[in-house]
Amino acid sequence: MLILSSIKSCKFVIGQFLISIYMLRGGVYMIIQPSTYSNSIQKISMVPLEKINPLYTPHITKVFYTRMNNIFPYLDIFDLLLPVEKYPQKDEYFLVGRYDLYYFIINNTNLNEVPCITEEFTGNTAQSLKILRRLHNKGDSNKISKKIILNKLSERNLTSSQVIKMTGFTKQDLINYHHNSAVPQKYISNHTTETTLNWITSLKLDATVKNFLYERAGLPQKNPKRLTDEKRKFLQYFFRNAKRFEQLSVPKQINVLTYALNFKGVIITLLQQQIDNYLN
Repeated sequence: MLILSSIKSCKFVIGQFLISIYMLRGGVYMIIQPSTYSNSIQKISMVPLEKINPLYTPHITKVFYTRMNNIFPYLDIFDLLLPVEKYPQKDEYFLVGRYDLYYFIINNTNLNEVPCITEEFTGNTAQSLKILRRLHNKGDSNKISKKIILNKLSERNLTSSQVIKMTGFTKQDLINYHHNSAVPQKYISNHTTETTLNWITSLKLDATVKNFLYERAGLPQKNPKRLTDEKRKFLQYFFRNAKRFEQLSVPKQINVLTYALNFKGVIITLLQQQIDNYLN
């Protein structure tokens, strides 16, 4: 558990502006806002945690808590910002997003107050829709975006250990974002993923069989013969449980793998045969 002091803050007015200064881990942050607000303007302020009411209890993974514990010393004001709605008749706030962060803060830190953006009060249905929309709509949280930033950091000579320490990435995460040097360059394309190509490289198979898998991994995404992540996981299960596969000749291994890559179709065919046998 992290032992941290509360975020210290002070506010004062200069002319028509409200100046808010926050001190966090020795850093000083300043927010300049109009000193008066209409109901439609959102504002950022420090809110005591005891005044924030969550609207539901989410499922939060242990991986998230572990990652946040590791990177918490590097977080800034924006990273701690919670969206809330102010209850009109009481000095209370409803949490309308970032529930994972909220529960991490109350369970793993000794912060007494957090920076919040106060939004206009809407009511139960609109609040629930707002939470659901924010849970569902994370358009840039994907591997391509992360890889672009990782490449930028690599160009600036930041080591993997530094990235892991300051971002919450694991060593395996970083491995999955880079191709193994043994992956043939000709099979790397926009249709392939590092995870699948690195996995094929690790298999103890004849080079011809590996090339077959590399080629299937490189097919366009809508091609039904493509080696997808789902099919890769099935093949992992197959290799763990199949017996004497390695005794087959290379052409026969490829033939078996062709059926394995179409495992759903094979299962449907077998089940249909069983249905027909019962009815005939």
